[in-house]
Amino acid sequence: MKSKMIAKAAMWVAAAILGGCGLGEAPPFSPERIGQIQKEQAAETPPAVMDPLPPAPLPGGTVPTTLPARTVIRPMGPAIALTLQEVMDRTVANSLDVRVASYQPSIDEARILEAKARFDPVFSQSGQFQKQWQQTGLGGSLTPAEVLTQQVQTGIKQNLPDGGQIELSQQMSRQDVTSSQFTPAVNPFYQSQLVLQLTQPLLKDFGGEVNRARITIARYDQRISQLEWRDKLETAMANTEEAYWRLYQSQMNVKIQEELLSQTEDTLEILLKRLTHDTSRVQVSQGQASVQSRRAELVRLKAQILDISDQLKRIINDPDLPVVSPQTILPADKPIEEAIVFSLEDQMQAAFENRFDLMAQKYRIASAGTVVKAAKNNVLPQLNLTGSAGLQGVGDELDASLDKQRRSSFFVYSVGLSFEVPFGNRGARAIYLRTLLQHEQTMMQYRALVEQSALEVKKQYREVETTWNEIIATRNARYAAADALAAINQRERGGEPLTPTFVQLKLDRQEALAVAARAEVLAIVNYNIAISQLEKAKGTIMRYNNVVTKEEPGASMGIVKGKKK
Repeated sequence: MKSKMIAKAAMWVAAAILGGCGLGEAPPFSPERIGQIQKEQAAETPPAVMDPLPPAPLPGGTVPTTLPARTVIRPMGPAIALTLQEVMDRTVANSLDVRVASYQPSIDEARILEAKARFDPVFSQSGQFQKQWQQTGLGGSLTPAEVLTQQVQTGIKQNLPDGGQIELSQQMSRQDVTSSQFTPAVNPFYQSQLVLQLTQPLLKDFGGEVNRARITIARYDQRISQLEWRDKLETAMANTEEAYWRLYQSQMNVKIQEELLSQTEDTLEILLKRLTHDTSRVQVSQGQASVQSRRAELVRLKAQILDISDQLKRIINDPDLPVVSPQTILPADKPIEEAIVFSLEDQMQAAFENRFDLMAQKYRIASAGTVVKAAKNNVLPQLNLTGSAGLQGVGDELDASLDKQRRSSFFVYSVGLSFEVPFGNRGARAIYLRTLLQHEQTMMQYRALVEQSALEVKKQYREVETTWNEIIATRNARYAAADALAAINQRERGGEPLTPTFVQLKLDRQEALAVAARAEVLAIVNYNIAISQLEKAKGTIMRYNNVVTKEEPGASMGIVKGKKK
């Protein structure tokens, strides 16, 4: 019988140990493998071609007698044209910042389960072997007796939602008494006891709302992390659109500069052809200086396209387009050039309904309110009701003691109250005061966020109007600059001498037209960015791009993409 008890206890312990096995392992971390794709793409990029510096001019200068070589517009390497929607889809699917943030909602979801696990039943099993010397009063004198006790206890306990704890346990023990003065009538003997015990708080820690506060707070935290993930996604989308239109701006600036350089080279060609007629070394040098300076600016503008393309590749993080890949992203879409009228009242209403920070702050306020209720309950004295009821059995064999227990031979019970309160209760009162202040602080923070939201929306609302007016002004300026250059060309065709003053005037007018054209492109790009930033300020940029999020329990946040309207 003794061996059976030990075997059963061993089985329960083994089951408990094996219950923790079979858990997943963290994936291996290999920094070399992560950077391998970048190394492979970098290997496909050939070394840069470094042209030699020009020789120093001869003393006294020289007048060229032949036409200079025209500028050869070198391609920037392999290019891929993408629409804004294609770039946006790649961003929402691959952005590292978004993917990193997508784990936090699932992490906080696991914390909800952690908080709920407090109410899971707990299985326990314990065994004990004890040797004691007990004094007996048999024979009129104190006689020591050796008592060997073997005990096994198995039970299940659970925390209740209202703050109590219930436990059901089965205890079995064997006692063997050895004495030199007497021999017990029954030795060894067995004792078994089945007990149901309840501990219920009546003041402090009482109530489902108080005891489930951790679960409630964990749920609020998980919703906040979802909103913070949405903010990362919105920021990535806004950055993607801004980079896309900045790339368009750089592309147009290159085209404008190429046109300016071509016009300047045409002017230099005319000056060289008329060198023996009405031009001299001065006019030719003016043309050459303008050609070279405009070539240098073209080099810088082309480099800007590559820089912004790499920046865009970093944002979208597409594995097919790593940063070091030789491909250059070029915009396939053209920006909006039509007036879009917004109502400031509607924009404000949309912001108050959709901004992530306002929603998140509401959850923080609710979470702080839950903490206040728990802290208020914590101020109460500790008054617990304890009660137990059970069945006992005693016998010369384990089966006999269990049989008497089943037949309710010995029914036992107990009822009690315990009361506890610290003098002054200063700790609990201080905690309650702190939570009240923190609750008020979160509400004040919400007011500050409302003001900040209103400021950002109004600023972007005004920016849309401002950039549209800039488009109108810069387009008129380009028309005027083009007319001024046309008038200069008309005077030249009319036979006006190509004096140094006239040549410089023509070169300046060419530059002025290019500057006006670049200013118009900048205004158009800023207008499109302002519209995107207004949607970002309202918290509706995802809807603007027709992107819908989907929460998958137990996994990171998912995205359902749709075609942008």
